[in-house]
Amino acid sequence: MKPSLLAIVLLGATLLLAPIAGAATPPSVIVLTYSGPINPASAEYIARGISEAEARNAAAFVLQLDTPGGLDSSMRDIIQHEMNARVPVIVFVAPRGARAASAGCIIVLAADVAAMAPGTNMGAAHPIYISGGTVSEKILNDAAAYARSIASARHRNSEWAERAVRESVSATSQEALSLNIIDLTANDVTELLSKLDSKTIHRADGDITLSLAGTTQIEIAMDSRERILETLNDPTVAYVLFLLGALAVVIEIFAPHGFVTGTIGAVAVILALVGLISMPIQISGAIVLLLGMLLLGLELKVTSHGVLMLLGLIAFVFGSILVLPRMPGFRISLYAIGSVALVWAVMLGAVVRLVLRSRHQPVLMGTQRVAGSSGIAKTNLAPRGVVLVNSEEWDALADAPPIMKGERISVLSVEGLTLHVRKIS
Repeated sequence: MKPSLLAIVLLGATLLLAPIAGAATPPSVIVLTYSGPINPASAEYIARGISEAEARNAAAFVLQLDTPGGLDSSMRDIIQHEMNARVPVIVFVAPRGARAASAGCIIVLAADVAAMAPGTNMGAAHPIYISGGTVSEKILNDAAAYARSIASARHRNSEWAERAVRESVSATSQEALSLNIIDLTANDVTELLSKLDSKTIHRADGDITLSLAGTTQIEIAMDSRERILETLNDPTVAYVLFLLGALAVVIEIFAPHGFVTGTIGAVAVILALVGLISMPIQISGAIVLLLGMLLLGLELKVTSHGVLMLLGLIAFVFGSILVLPRMPGFRISLYAIGSVALVWAVMLGAVVRLVLRSRHQPVLMGTQRVAGSSGIAKTNLAPRGVVLVNSEEWDALADAPPIMKGERISVLSVEGLTLHVRKIS
């Protein structure tokens, strides 16, 4: 009887204390802070953050955003995760001085809750081709309809959303609030969550009342894979990797180093292509850049007394400036362009000098290349034996025997396949 009574008491206590134990753990809010262009790395990072919020059954997911825009494909990937998330998604344009331009503007419109810090702006969502040119009317209409549908789904100003695409209009935080583009303004994430507590938001799966009082903010940083991908998506990094890798391959062709230099160069080029493939490359700039590289390479084959190298450097620099549009998020550092051009000039100049020097040296064939070389006696020479010269074994005749095994020798002359050698004191 007593054990049964004790078990009943313990079970009852457990059931009574269970709600208290559950309440002891405050709900969490997942916070991601991203500043940079919208690209595959940022899309993967934000998607992982939303998945983490869902896995933790978080009270909300907050994306603090500062972006000049980016790729349409990455933007749509982010928006799909936003609009299908099982937790409320809050996009906050912050800190002061931040912006959500182009693709970033549509990402803000797609959020369950859109907010901005004072001194920020959003808009200017007119699309451009990946080559940097103006898009066709067909693509523009598609982008405008997409922005309008996103804004309508979130009960926001769809007319302004369409104008942001067609006319590249932009709005400050106060203008966005008055035009029903965003829901509120706040100075930071803590104030934002405080203002949103008990607020009811409208979602496709029904209305939700946010309960954010006392929530714990959990910051999710980029993992190593996302950081590497983000680094490779940096225009300057991708540019430097590609051109220095290409230079290493060229040097390997004309001055072989056991494929080490060429292999390193090939790996660098492949890594660069991971980033470049998602950038708005301008065809005209790429052609001029490749022409410059071709002219610099021809200097190794054609004796132009530096004319080809000068023309190649000019094309190289102009092509580097034009290869990406001069738009935020896709600009190559001018210091990087100048540094890479200088490295190409110095390295190719050194290779040209070696090539020219070799052209003026007599061509040695067969056994001629052995005369005057040094080596090691493989056996005792008394007077005949075997020596190792230029990594090859030769029959040898000692000029002043004996020469003992392991002693260094010098080749005096060659007679047939026999070397005449003497000991090096």
